[in-house]
Amino acid sequence: MGGMKLLYCPHCGDIVRLFPERRACKCGKSWGHYLEDGSTTVQTWPSLSLGIANPDFQAAQRSFAATPEAFSPLMAMRCWINPLSEPDVKLVQGVPVSDEHEDTDEDSVTSEATPPETEPAASPVEPVPGEGREVLAE
Repeated sequence: MGGMKLLYCPHCGDIVRLFPERRACKCGKSWGHYLEDGSTTVQTWPSLSLGIANPDFQAAQRSFAATPEAFSPLMAMRCWINPLSEPDVKLVQGVPVSDEHEDTDEDSVTSEATPPETEPAASPVEPVPGEGREVLAE
């Protein structure tokens, strides 16, 4: 099993596994895909890139297969939010959380997702808050 990156949508709370083909969340406001190098992803800002420690995931799968009816600490995995400094995650301008329409179904928007302190502006190339990263125009 190769590496795996997941995309978290702050609009609807959906988590989507990324593939070379463009994939979108349930509400369609966040999307992403792998580039041809097989490790770099492109995804919309302000979605989050999630990582899972692949060896942990493989060990958890083996533990579950051995005893699927019982919990084991071996089923725990390390996971994280990839920081803006992550070189193999490229961001493109998406729908800012603050631009939600009034007619949006409030049940589909998570209350925990908050926009960053500084939203990227709508110019072709601009910095993402923190770490001097850029949001690329698609």
